[in-house]
Amino acid sequence: MRNASVLLAAGAMLLGACANQETTRSGFLRDYGRMAPDASGALVERPAAPSRQPAVRYRAFMVDEVTYLPGKRSEPATETEIAGLRAHFREAAVKAFAQSYTYTETAGPDVLRVRLAITGIDKAISTLNYIATPLVGPLSNGGASSEAEIVDSMTGARLLAFSTHTNATPFKGGLFEYYTSLGHAKSVLARHATELHAQFTTTR
Repeated sequence: MRNASVLLAAGAMLLGACANQETTRSGFLRDYGRMAPDASGALVERPAAPSRQPAVRYRAFMVDEVTYLPGKRSEPATETEIAGLRAHFREAAVKAFAQSYTYTETAGPDVLRVRLAITGIDKAISTLNYIATPLVGPLSNGGASSEAEIVDSMTGARLLAFSTHTNATPFKGGLFEYYTSLGHAKSVLARHATELHAQFTTTR
C-alpha cells in the first residue's frame, strides 16, 4: 500500500506535464489578426459580409493531408505515432464533412478545401492510470491542439479559420482513452473535426 501511495503521489506531480495544451498560433494559418476567441477559448474567423460565401453554395469537399507542427507544449512522438494521428484527424474530418457534402479529390467551383494541422499533443500515462484506477481513478489525461481553415478550392478565399485545443476529461475525450497513451489525443482531434464542421455549417 505504501508503494502505491508513493506512486500516486509521484503521479500527481506528473500531472503538470499532462493535458497542458493551449490554443495556438503556429504559423500554419496565413493570418491570425482577424480571429477572435469564442466562449470555449477557440480562435475563430468567419469573413464578414459581403465576402462571406454561404456554406450552402458548396456541394463537395476535399481534405488535404494533415500537417504536423508541434509547439513548445507538445510532447515528443515517434514517426509512427505522428502518422497515426495525422491519418486519424484527416479521417475524422472526412467523416464530419461527409454529413453535408460529397467527398472529392478534385478541385472545382463548388468544392471546399479543408486544411488541417496538429499543433500539439499530450499523452496519457496509461500505466499510471491502470495502477491508480482501483484506488482513486485515472490520474493522467491527454489532449491535443489543432488549427484548421476552410477555403474555396479554386480561388483560395478563406471561408473559415479555427484554432482550438482540448485537455481531455471523461466527457471530452472519453473514459477508456485514459488507458492508451494517445487515446485522448485521437479522441479530441476527432472532436475538433466535428467542431470545425459545425462552425462552418452554422453559416448556412
